[in-house]
Amino acid sequence: MENLGPALTNIAVALLLIGLNIPLLKGKIKMNHFYGMRIGKSFESDEMWYKINKFGARLFILWSIPMLIVGIVSIFLDPFSEPISVFLTFMPCLIIIIPTIQVLLYSNRL
Repeated sequence: MENLGPALTNIAVALLLIGLNIPLLKGKIKMNHFYGMRIGKSFESDEMWYKINKFGARLFILWSIPMLIVGIVSIFLDPFSEPISVFLTFMPCLIIIIPTIQVLLYSNRL
């Protein structure tokens, strides 16, 4: 049960990211300054907003799935060493940074 903290953190963040990105993936969120992939290029037009947000939402959901699986599996495993526990605790940060960079690179190509 020593893995419970990092495991629940990964599960909670993964579910939160998936839940927040489903409306973006479906194109249900109009252009705004509070919710979505809020980068300069996405505010150029409605078409760009939806295109960038759908792409970003897809990436965030795809990157969240491994984090969710790792969180669920780690509940049932023997206690991890400290470096692995630290990595699992900070895994959500990586899962947010990587697709954010991918979205920025994608928007620069548009």
